[in-house]
Amino acid sequence: MRRVQWFEIHDCPWCPARWRVYLQDMLSFFASAFRPYDAIADRLGEALVRSGAGRIVDLCSGAGAPAMAVQRALREHGLAIPLVLTDKYPHPDAGWERSGTGSGDLKVMEKPVDATAVPADLKGFRTLFTAFHHFTPAQARGILADATERGQGIGIFEYTERNWLVWGPALLLTPFVVWIATPLLRPVSLGRYLWTYLVPVVPFMAVWDGLVSCLRTYSPAELEVLTASLDPSGYRWAIGRVRAFGGCRVTYCLGWPERAA
Repeated sequence: MRRVQWFEIHDCPWCPARWRVYLQDMLSFFASAFRPYDAIADRLGEALVRSGAGRIVDLCSGAGAPAMAVQRALREHGLAIPLVLTDKYPHPDAGWERSGTGSGDLKVMEKPVDATAVPADLKGFRTLFTAFHHFTPAQARGILADATERGQGIGIFEYTERNWLVWGPALLLTPFVVWIATPLLRPVSLGRYLWTYLVPVVPFMAVWDGLVSCLRTYSPAELEVLTASLDPSGYRWAIGRVRAFGGCRVTYCLGWPERAA
């Protein structure tokens, strides 16, 4: 299926901040409950060691659950590494799972950080979990090019894909999952219940943005094309897919400076 660049509601500047937060909280719940990215922890760990990076700089973090889950998985693999959470629209409760991550190994950037214009002084192995599909091919190439030009490692990870056998049934069930999971989310707020049950904006956003995420997700072949267009000198790439939970597969694109390999 051809990739399409439709819009996601929570990406739009006009999207109310509270709607964005409620959707991010739901995505964080999913990432914490199912930990889909544990499947790539070993590959990411290897790239981190080869790059010599001293920390992970996570871009487009939302509430940060995917990156924090992977940080825990890396620790279980014997690699303890600090994590910095960043986002263009910082989540007010980013890092809410701080407890248990260890003192000093988690930092939350309160100022906005645009993944297409990462500050030069924000050094570390860059990661994007379920976020790379938000960017057009030109933007996506720019993100990869900036990492290579600055000599920083980068990891792209997506559990969505253009596969209706996997995601068709999941999208149909999404509203029910949102309704069932909402009472488990924290903090409890009247607004969350209002926009989930009385006026079902959050379930609608979850379905629409989930559908568009699948349609926009880059395939391994498309990631190969993007990386092939970059200067190949001094950089190494690893691209592929691994199976996670159920029928879900994680597409990954890992790059690191070859001189550090």
